[in-house]
Amino acid sequence: MKKLKISRVWLVLMLVIYAFSCGEEGGLKGTLKIAITDAPIDADDVKAVNVVIANLEGYQNGKWKPFRYFEQPTGVNLLAYTGGKSVLLIDQYTNPGQYSSLRLSLNVAHRNNSLLVNPQSNIVFNDGSSAPLYMPEGENSEIIIEQFVDVVSRGLTDITLDVDLRKSIRINEQGEYVINPVVRFIETAKSGNIKVSIVKTSMQERVVAYVYQRNTFNSNELIDISKGAPLYNAITSTALNSTQINFGFLESGSYDLIFVKHSLNGNVSEMIVRTNDIKVEAGVETNIEINLDQLGPS
Repeated sequence: MKKLKISRVWLVLMLVIYAFSCGEEGGLKGTLKIAITDAPIDADDVKAVNVVIANLEGYQNGKWKPFRYFEQPTGVNLLAYTGGKSVLLIDQYTNPGQYSSLRLSLNVAHRNNSLLVNPQSNIVFNDGSSAPLYMPEGENSEIIIEQFVDVVSRGLTDITLDVDLRKSIRINEQGEYVINPVVRFIETAKSGNIKVSIVKTSMQERVVAYVYQRNTFNSNELIDISKGAPLYNAITSTALNSTQINFGFLESGSYDLIFVKHSLNGNVSEMIVRTNDIKVEAGVETNIEINLDQLGPS
């Protein structure tokens, strides 16, 4: 009987330890990382695009559940995180389970309302002036990404959200800057990058490089702005401001690069160079060299 009592005591003790370990930091939880990056805006007169995030949640079992309550809203200048750079919004232990969507609540200006939100999402220009960012008329101040997120016990879930600003920001008839975020969801560990070295160019104009999935570019996109921006189907883009550019967070596959002349206000002039079938593998940097004086728009 003594042995049985001792065994029961040990069983109870082990259950208590197990329950405690599940609740302490780490335990049987999983690690969730969510970062944000940007494909930059086309216009040269923009210095910063500051998006202020008040909350970040996941949708599970019919409810929005907070991944993190921000003690203070977190402002991110998206233009500071381009070319393969990103900034972490979350790096923490999270209860395991599957979430069907993500939601980022934003601080933005309110129309026809004296309520002030501080700090407030805004766009800043090179001359130091700024303008508030609004959501489209009638829409809530939030970004919802309908994508499954699996948090595995004692595992790592690493996600990057790529906000494409050139597709996301428009000026409406009232002259307001409206942000309707276009966001690409990436499993970070499954992505690679393309590093481009510009070996020679006599170009004096502004040149922007666009990344397309293999054989998806159509030359009509150079003039078609029915979706709000030319070359809308590009996955990402960047201006050639140096002899090296980097396209990060690309899923494994084959891509085409399209180089296009732009005016200073961001309007497309003409395509000058196209290079095809660039292979990208997860966790690998693909290096290519481009001579803008030799290649043609084939």
